Amino acid sequence: MEKTLIYLGGATLIAYLALALIRPGVAADGLESSLEMLLQSTPWIVVSMFTAGLISELVDPALVARLFGAESGILGIFIAAVLGAFGTGSRWAMYPLAAGLLAANATPGAVFAFMTSWQLVSVTRLPAELPFLGMRFTVYRTVISILMAFIGGMLFDIMWAKFPPRN
Repeated sequence: MEKTLIYLGGATLIAYLALALIRPGVAADGLESSLEMLLQSTPWIVVSMFTAGLISELVDPALVARLFGAESGILGIFIAAVLGAFGTGSRWAMYPLAAGLLAANATPGAVFAFMTSWQLVSVTRLPAELPFLGMRFTVYRTVISILMAFIGGMLFDIMWAKFPPRN
């Protein structure tokens, strides 16, 4: 288990215990809310893991590396930003898929662009946005969001290369 998870879990447990002593009602409400979120997200997480596992077996890592790897340059980041806009389902579905892309040698910037575009755009939500905000706003927001994901992906790769992890 990762140290970060252990520290975060320990800090959360200590916070709940302290809150239970000071304001037991708030601690109980927080615990209830957490359990509701867990029950709501667990099916998405499980299905996402199985989907990501299947995709990792079906998608050729060489193809991912060619489309989104270091050799693809900024075009790979742009393609990832555009494809991320077509992401559907829960945000939980994105994380195992993003991890699979990284494992298949996609650049961190391409994965960032894919994830960001998925969150900002998701074309399946556009029909719900149109009636409220109109065509002009929706198109501008979509295009600018994809551009933000693309620019962010380029910046991410620059930062990733400039500040490598210390071992």
